[in-house]
Parts: sequence; C-alpha cells; structure tokens
Amino acid sequence: MKGSETMAKGTGINKQYKPTGALADIIGSKPVSYAQASKKIWKHIDKEELKGEKGDGHSVSFNGRKYVGGQVIHCGECPMMKKFCGGKSKVSMVQLAKFTKKYMKEL
Repeated sequence: MKGSETMAKGTGINKQYKPTGALADIIGSKPVSYAQASKKIWKHIDKEELKGEKGDGHSVSFNGRKYVGGQVIHCGECPMMKKFCGGKSKVSMVQLAKFTKKYMKEL
C-alpha cells in the first residue's frame, strides 16, 4: 500500500470476527478483530492480576520452550480465564493466540 491508502475495514488485519464461548464471556460478543480481542484479553489479565512476576518461581513449557515469570498467565485464579484456556491453571502468554483463534467465528 502507498502513502494515504488504507486497508478496507473488514479485510486483512481489520477483519472482524464474532467472539464465542469462553472468549465472549471475557470480552463480550460484539465483533472484533484479532488485535482488538488480544487487547481486551490482556486488559482482563491485568485487571484480574493474572500475569506472573519475575522471580516468582512459576514456569510453563510450550512447544519445547520454557516460559517463566511475567510470561506465565495464572488462569486458575479466574474461572473465566480457566475455561478460556481449556481448564489449565497456567499457560504461557504465547498460547493465548491459540485459545483466541479457537473462539473466534468468521462473520
């Protein structure tokens, strides 16, 4: 794209999806883009203080990599997040995209 050209609303990164299930419980069911959904999920995580802290001793392994401290989300402390994360009590921050995709329905 050049200069003042912008991507049409509802396409590419602006494409809208309908949150369903556990995701809708957290962010509502109004259509959003993946970026908007991610922002709302992180807002919920911050509000509920679910993000681990550096040096807290908690870790999670995902795809052969170990995530520690602030990279860990403590889902078990929030029933909505635990449901969203498939019943897991802790997940890595990079797993959130996988769970988000599961609950986003194309319009």
